[in-house]
Amino acid sequence: MTRHFRRAALAALLLSTAAPAAPSRLAGELDATELAARVAKERGKVVLVNFWASWCLPCREEFPALVRLQDRLSSQGLSVIGVSIDTTSQIPAVEKFLGETKPSFPNYRKKSGGDDGEFIDAVDKSWGGELPFSVLYDRAGKKARVLSGPRTEKDFEKEIRALLK
Repeated sequence: MTRHFRRAALAALLLSTAAPAAPSRLAGELDATELAARVAKERGKVVLVNFWASWCLPCREEFPALVRLQDRLSSQGLSVIGVSIDTTSQIPAVEKFLGETKPSFPNYRKKSGGDDGEFIDAVDKSWGGELPFSVLYDRAGKKARVLSGPRTEKDFEKEIRALLK
């Protein structure tokens, strides 16, 4: 066996036994049009879309409440969708945060590029870009409520239950 062949065989063995890369906790990227289509797929449910970032302390503080609400109210018709506005370089922090909070709902990342102002206006013209920011849709898929700034679990639950009736 030549030295080169032994090195190649050893390298192949090491690669085959290395731990596989952790699967992404992000469901993908989306732009405003794709977000609207994703919300439309949930017609018949109350949908809460939450915009957040890994570096946003109020976002990180309210996120566990969304996880608990989804777990508790999904059987009654709630569907939560998370949208991170983090940049590509911040994906490791996003993945770490999602690994720690273990949401049972999908989380996407806003597609890079394009005009952020156009994205914001497409989501809601009253949105000034502040985080956290949430939009509630009724069972018909109509925008029912816009929630700007951090909210408590109780605040979210009150708004959601009114639409679940």
